[in-house]
Amino acid sequence: MRFVLLMLAVVLFAGCTIKTPMMASVTGDGKYWVLARPMVYEQPKTKQTFTVQRGFVTDLASVPRLFWSAVPPCGKYTPAAVVHDYLYWYQPANCDRECADTLLLVAMEESGVGELERNAIYAGVRAGGKDAWDKNKAARAAGNIRRVPEKFMDFGPYDTWGQIEARIRADVKESER
Repeated sequence: MRFVLLMLAVVLFAGCTIKTPMMASVTGDGKYWVLARPMVYEQPKTKQTFTVQRGFVTDLASVPRLFWSAVPPCGKYTPAAVVHDYLYWYQPANCDRECADTLLLVAMEESGVGELERNAIYAGVRAGGKDAWDKNKAARAAGNIRRVPEKFMDFGPYDTWGQIEARIRADVKESER
């Protein structure tokens, strides 16, 4: 049964994998993707440069499942969504929430996302993003992890994000002894 569910997840998310060549793989729970290589984005208007590190864990576009038929978690907007996730997680001093959301809008336009679709995504992020911003801040403060260190990048297709994160945490505790 577990195999059937995994295969179903692979089939459902195959489109995302195909459309997201910078991703190493989807985790075994089908919820997260891990960057296979760094991704650099330069905002064309401000010339700010953001580098999303290899191993960063993302859920791509954080669209509620109810809306996936209209706006799936991946598409032309995937690179923009990854940078946006990165900024929401790390919240660098040079880019607040408004900056991150504006960057998402500009990056989607650069990626050829249609005006109606990008404006709908942007409106959704502006309406519901504060909660995600605050939760990410709290999760970071609590010591949660959103980057897979190099020595853990060779995880298997059945490894869930929770299992990968547990191995990383165990390794940290072991090295502290």
